[in-house]
Amino acid sequence: MENLIGMAKTKIAVTIGRSNNDSEKIREMALAGASIFRINFSHGTRDEWREIVKIVREIESELGKHFALIGDLPGPSVRLGILDDPIDVKAGELVKLTLSERARGGSEKLIPLPNEVALRALRKGHVILMDDGLAAFRVESATGSEAVLKALTDARISSRKTMVIQGKGLDLPTISSREIEIVRFAASEGFDYIGLSYVRGEEDIAMLRGILLSLGAENISIIGKIEVPAAVRRLDEIVNAADAILVARGDLGMHFPLEEIPRLQKKIVKASIDRGKPVIVATQLLGSMIENPVPTRSEIVDVVAALSDGVDVLMLTSETAIGRYPVEAVRWLSKIMERYEPMITPPRRTVEAGEDIRDRFASGIVLLAESLNAVIAVYTLSGKTAQRIASFRPSNTIISASPDKRTLRKLALIRGIETVETRSRSYEEGLSELEERLMRNGIGLKAQTVVLTYGMREELIHLVKIIHLKTGE
Repeated sequence: MENLIGMAKTKIAVTIGRSNNDSEKIREMALAGASIFRINFSHGTRDEWREIVKIVREIESELGKHFALIGDLPGPSVRLGILDDPIDVKAGELVKLTLSERARGGSEKLIPLPNEVALRALRKGHVILMDDGLAAFRVESATGSEAVLKALTDARISSRKTMVIQGKGLDLPTISSREIEIVRFAASEGFDYIGLSYVRGEEDIAMLRGILLSLGAENISIIGKIEVPAAVRRLDEIVNAADAILVARGDLGMHFPLEEIPRLQKKIVKASIDRGKPVIVATQLLGSMIENPVPTRSEIVDVVAALSDGVDVLMLTSETAIGRYPVEAVRWLSKIMERYEPMITPPRRTVEAGEDIRDRFASGIVLLAESLNAVIAVYTLSGKTAQRIASFRPSNTIISASPDKRTLRKLALIRGIETVETRSRSYEEGLSELEERLMRNGIGLKAQTVVLTYGMREELIHLVKIIHLKTGE
């Protein structure tokens, strides 16, 4: 059994794109600390996505680890078409937005927009934001088939960037027929999580869950992405309905004043922790590393703030998908975690006397383990008990053992959990196997106390063991 003590508790997710879609880069990022690999279905083809899945699973097997695969649905976003060449604009310059799939770009200053609903919604005076708010334009004139825009910032516009009309929502379906086909693909390729973009309420989560159920893929978990005003207004119901939550700071920053984003991040993270749901923070964590090999001081402070909030996952997006230094970005996140996590006591959820007995059991296990300075080892079939224990943000390491690779892969997204694969498929045998392996191989220390248990069942007796390891002597 590998040394599981001293590893970072917060997990690192990386987005796969043109900068890192070969096996060597993916392997290097895994060795640097990434345990979650994300494919943005807004970019690429099915053949490309299938090849990435193949590479990730091969490296997973080679390294003897468990990796979570996330597939992000495009959602009802408005995206630009294909530009043969990026368009560079200066503040005050005029560009033209036109209804088309593709344009030459470059000096032509012609931006394709293959979305008639969005183009018809434009009115003079509207402010348009692109590229996570880095590019801003004001509509000078609009005819329904094209619009003239005045640049409010210097910007470089490239293909498939998201476009938002500030302060205006568009009546677009959350899950289109194209997305249903993508969900079918994700189910066939064994994805562990699907990110549902532009969620507006619990009904969107229910719709996707129904689609997964109809495909026989109900074991795929749903990540509700909080990125539009409606999601912030209905945050509690979305957190309750989803399996995990993602703070999409890029899109939030296009809908809300930038000074509001830290407050919103804290609010979303707290709501998730309070309900025991894993929470991910994404976008521009190390944005300068798209072009530079080291982050800025303010980015390091931003990462430490997210760690202090108690997030489960820090997700790199453009830093790894299109950046020049994807592996270095992962190494920097790992370095920051290694330095600061030991100093941080993250916020914890509380549990009341009348709440679900499984939550109270998980809370009790954490209190017992912390009082003994013990590692928590849990045998689980579905992963739910391990996740419940982890939701209380224990200072101890959690070792989660299961015979089910899919369970272990999903747990790779949960803060503080390290995974071990077992042969046994019953609770009693699994607990015995895990205990035997711990006693035989230890977990990286010469002497260590372990609190050992398994998932709660409807039975009169439930076993919790305290064992003392003496290894490496």
